[in-house]
Amino acid sequence: MTSDICRVFGCEDPEKLTPVMLVKNNVSKAQMAEWLFTAMDLLNNCCLPLMSSGRTTIEQLQEEKISDQRTVIELQEKLICKKDGDLGLVSQTVQKELKSYSSALQQSCSTALSPKNIATAVKKITKEEDRTKEVVVFGVDEEAGECVTTKVSTILEQLEEKPRIMGCRRIGQRVTGESKKRPIIFSVKSTDIVYQILMKAKRLKDIEDFKTVYISPNRTLDERISRQKLVTELKERRSGDPTGHYFIRKGEIVKADN
Repeated sequence: MTSDICRVFGCEDPEKLTPVMLVKNNVSKAQMAEWLFTAMDLLNNCCLPLMSSGRTTIEQLQEEKISDQRTVIELQEKLICKKDGDLGLVSQTVQKELKSYSSALQQSCSTALSPKNIATAVKKITKEEDRTKEVVVFGVDEEAGECVTTKVSTILEQLEEKPRIMGCRRIGQRVTGESKKRPIIFSVKSTDIVYQILMKAKRLKDIEDFKTVYISPNRTLDERISRQKLVTELKERRSGDPTGHYFIRKGEIVKADN
């Protein structure tokens, strides 16, 4: 029908038909009535039922959408309630842990910062610092009425060192009748001076009157034990390998390359 109408009114596109075109006198009333009847038939039997079905489908989809939205809202509310509950539980746990930590920290700080502990720490640090400025000399003959400062000065002169010597004294208990030579300990102004003395100390073994004199830093008890173990091992290696040149470097026994 649409193609017939377009052909009669000379229009290629049905969408371009206008009321002005339809009033042409060359179209009979019978033809117009037939077209109108066909259009009404299509409208009643096809378009209107389809529109009604479409309306029903749209209404069902709208109802389903509303139902889905309600479900989503309910789920969101449940999720929010659960999160609030979880956050409340987490908050309680965190507050409890923070309170315990704060209490423990306060107690720990109170103990650590007590005047007694502070005084002990300062004393320990001061003692450690003083020890790094001390030197111990072994193998020096011990005599009654001796001046140990003079003896130490004489030894250091062999090393071309003339530092200011402080607190020079023998250490260890003297036993009557024994010829054991007690070590001498003395202090200098800085650790740099100690380092210079120790670097040159090995020269003494080549000087006739001082071959038995040995100079070392003032080590702690643990350091002395560790050093003694290294010296014992060094002697064993030298004995087992007479041609090898072994020495101690940075707490380890090293063999020089030939």
